[in-house]
Amino acid sequence: MTVYKKIPRYEGIYEASDHGTIWSVEGKRTTRKMKNGQIQKRIWKRRQIMPKREKRVRSKHSDLRVDLWKNGSHKTKLVSRLVASAFIPNPENKPCINHIDGNPLNNAPKNLEWCTYKENQKHAFKTGLNKSSKRVVLVGSYDNIQHSFISMAEASNFLGMNHGFISGLVNRGITNFGEYKIIVQREE
Repeated sequence: MTVYKKIPRYEGIYEASDHGTIWSVEGKRTTRKMKNGQIQKRIWKRRQIMPKREKRVRSKHSDLRVDLWKNGSHKTKLVSRLVASAFIPNPENKPCINHIDGNPLNNAPKNLEWCTYKENQKHAFKTGLNKSSKRVVLVGSYDNIQHSFISMAEASNFLGMNHGFISGLVNRGITNFGEYKIIVQREE
């Protein structure tokens, strides 16, 4: 059986389902002014709001969005954010929604989690969704032990330096730092 929950700030107008879809509420009322000046009132049946897809700049995937109307104006909202706000508590006020399985079309509550921008980026690197990172291997010159990192920033952090440190060295053609040889693996 499908579970519907109210969407905050759209109570009595729209609901999110546990299948990751957005619905208008049964009995939703709207009015509009006609060209002849008369007011037209309408009472709606429950219906699914059909999402639209907008392509991300560097991805084959797309996030689903819906247009929600309230007080005569509409806003375009991410389906994942609406579902998460209805089903998932966010006590730490984290600003982002992460799709756990990496599929932006799967907006079921069990596939969503609140996260920070940093947590979202780390997840994208670890799952291979973000391929723009340059993986780094630091090889110890004394013991030949290799330390692998998903990004230059993570390698910089390992060395106790600011997040752009390795990038700065590499951009200047420097391939060694202290006891480590820096090997950059460019992702395609």
